[in-house]
Amino acid sequence: MPRTATGVDQLLHAVRARRPRRGPGQSGEPRWRGDYVVRDAAGPRVSLQEFGYASRELGRAHGRVDDTALVGPFQLLTPEGLDCLAEVCDRLEPAAGTSRFIATRRVRSADLMSPFINNMIRDRAFLLTCSRIVGVPLIPHPLRIPTVQINYSEGHGRPEIVRWHHDGMDYVFTIQLSDGDCYDGGRFTYFQGRTGEFDDVTEHDPRIREADCRARGATLFLHGSRIFHAVTPVTRGRRVTLVVSLFCPYFARRDSNTFWHLAGDDGILATLPNWLRLKWPVEDAAMDFALRAGSPVVTWEDVRG
Repeated sequence: MPRTATGVDQLLHAVRARRPRRGPGQSGEPRWRGDYVVRDAAGPRVSLQEFGYASRELGRAHGRVDDTALVGPFQLLTPEGLDCLAEVCDRLEPAAGTSRFIATRRVRSADLMSPFINNMIRDRAFLLTCSRIVGVPLIPHPLRIPTVQINYSEGHGRPEIVRWHHDGMDYVFTIQLSDGDCYDGGRFTYFQGRTGEFDDVTEHDPRIREADCRARGATLFLHGSRIFHAVTPVTRGRRVTLVVSLFCPYFARRDSNTFWHLAGDDGILATLPNWLRLKWPVEDAAMDFALRAGSPVVTWEDVRG
């Protein structure tokens, strides 16, 4: 099974990578509204223990266990909100960059380029809904470059560029912005097993599953750092997705990011300042990281509702 680069290849890419491209701020884009969030959003859930993780490996705080592996698909945004988000992502496409390290054209740190996206991921209704889906308090990730990414995939007939990988981020939401009837391929697949068991997996392994997220607006939550996953090649049409990485400040010291995982995407110079900011000692985790992320504080009591 083809995988993303690691080891020396990842190091070389980190050294050579340029800073992520920045486009101009968007003028005339729609305004974000809190009522674009589907407040009672819910979907089918799979636990980390169903992926083979032991109870002792799971995070615990305030009487709750961080055991959610996958939720979805579900609708996170209303039809009007989804239309506005799709319009914003279309406007940002000229800023998308390419790399041999990734399979798609993409825009990184999209929240720094769009007031709509910035306000969406820092809206209390959005964060509360995402937090209740996962079962832990979430805020935007303090590492600003990978917090919001837009992926643009077109039919290219190059299946060799698809790579299985697991994320550095722990709490990842992917929102489908294209109707599945408008493209072929682009299917979200994942391995229902521990990451350490993936080395000998073949494409016919019964633990390779598919999450049916082809409907426009379909949203999938994935505990990205603990699940190997891939998207099959888009062979016809165009597929656009928005990927939002959130963060639980109460589990800050368990964050799964490694420096080289991040630098392999964005380069050493772009990663270093954010990395030092993330790892700086904290006193009050919830308040400290909320201030760093420019986010309202979300508590365990909020998640319980």
